[in-house]
Amino acid sequence: MSDTPITPPEDDDLLAAEMALGLLEGEDRAAARARLMQDRDFARRVADWQERFVAMTDDIAPVAPPAKLRRALMSRLFPARHVPLLQRLWLWQGVSVAALATVAFLALPMLREPPMQPPAEVYATRMAAEDSALELLAVMDMSRGDIALRRVSGDAPAGRVLELWAILPDRAPISLGVLPEGEVNRVTLPANLAPEAAQITLAITDEPPGGAPGGVPTGEVMAAGAVAEL
Repeated sequence: MSDTPITPPEDDDLLAAEMALGLLEGEDRAAARARLMQDRDFARRVADWQERFVAMTDDIAPVAPPAKLRRALMSRLFPARHVPLLQRLWLWQGVSVAALATVAFLALPMLREPPMQPPAEVYATRMAAEDSALELLAVMDMSRGDIALRRVSGDAPAGRVLELWAILPDRAPISLGVLPEGEVNRVTLPANLAPEAAQITLAITDEPPGGAPGGVPTGEVMAAGAVAEL
């Protein structure tokens, strides 16, 4: 008989709620993040709590954050060197307000005034799927012509890779390449897709090493999300 204690469902639910609110710290947070990537049921519980908490803010009138704070938050979410920061991202659908507030607080000592950048279209989405622990945040910056992706949770199945696709109405999926390992990546958006950027749905499938054979998706859709302009 196993000596491993069985966690009661109610304890799992409480832990998922604390994870969604960003209340866990230290070893508890690290253990919960590791479990989030391996336990689909737990990942689903966390996602459910995120949706519940986000719904509580529906009646709150939006308040534009200070420009400095917004830039500092973006530099923490999408660290980059020698490139313009994505300046118009603030609240992500499905990401806890408490977690974002914590990141913003940590970013305060790093506030700096970057050079003025000309305005450009920026699109964003949260990529997820019901039956997958994979979740990413994606920002499509038209001034750079690329997509910044931050992995929140999940990973490719063993022996498989994650491939990013652009989905447009009445067109076959367009491969944007296999995603390298790492929490933050940038992928070039083909120039011919720029005029249709607002209609793009981003999707990720698991594929054999090297990517989908013949440029046609063969694996399961692990995460997807339609972009919206910020």
